[in-house]
Amino acid sequence: MKYLLLATIAWFSLVSLPATAEDAPQPQVGNRLGELTPEQQDVAKQMVTFMSTIEDRFWKALNKLDPSLRADEALVFDDEKNASYEIRVQRGDLVEKAGVMTITTHVEEAPFIIGGRWNRFIEVAVHPKTPLVGMLHATFSVQVSEAGIGNIGATTDMMQSAQPPEDLELMRQRISDVFRKHGIEPDRYRPHGCGEPNAGFWKWHRAGTCTGVSLYGKQFIADQKTFDLVTDLYTTTIDTYMEILRRRAEQSYDQADIDKQNFMRRRWLEDQLFWDVLAKNFVVYEAWSAVNAPPVVRY
Repeated sequence: MKYLLLATIAWFSLVSLPATAEDAPQPQVGNRLGELTPEQQDVAKQMVTFMSTIEDRFWKALNKLDPSLRADEALVFDDEKNASYEIRVQRGDLVEKAGVMTITTHVEEAPFIIGGRWNRFIEVAVHPKTPLVGMLHATFSVQVSEAGIGNIGATTDMMQSAQPPEDLELMRQRISDVFRKHGIEPDRYRPHGCGEPNAGFWKWHRAGTCTGVSLYGKQFIADQKTFDLVTDLYTTTIDTYMEILRRRAEQSYDQADIDKQNFMRRRWLEDQLFWDVLAKNFVVYEAWSAVNAPPVVRY
């Protein structure tokens, strides 16, 4: 009995020892909110809220437009040497495919993956059945590097299908209005490559319309001013796209329009496979293909 008591006391002493610094769980790369400046923390918290509210807004608009939409895929996977991914996809009659992807990266790979202390990324994509509205592609990221440098980036654009010119002008004007509201010259931060031949540097580039935005650079720091600008641009892009889609979703079209859509979809897939830096080199195939690959590609 004496030996049993001593053994029991020794066991409790062992398991109740306080954890050392080495034993304590280490904060995950890309998720260390406490290491940010007060303003960066505010922006980070707002980004988490914005991602939730914009996804809710996105799905509500699409489900109102196309009641046939049904959840098709819901993927969650984690790679400590790459990123954590969440992907949600719906498919329907008028909206053949729509997806949302959120990412928290776990490594830094400059110049684009620089969120060692904290980061979040969201992408939304829509492939309508009608060729009168091109694919929507919209991404938004907030990152704070291991060095404490914060950065915000975004890309939004409609791909070139068989859109009426007035729809392209509407998107261009709405985005211009947001830039001007924030005191920025609109044409300074448009996407590039529209109208370029499929040759040389642009051989595999997507068929965009350059009506959206391309905001990348050291000047876009993770502060309140930049966050307000990008959330305004991102929300305006999605809302305007939904307005256009509601107008065109059930209008008639012809084979020439379908041919333009087929070209757009093939070019998008080729862009992701051979041109887009992040799709080629970082975002895993299972993730980007689930969220934004066309529902059908014809050659």
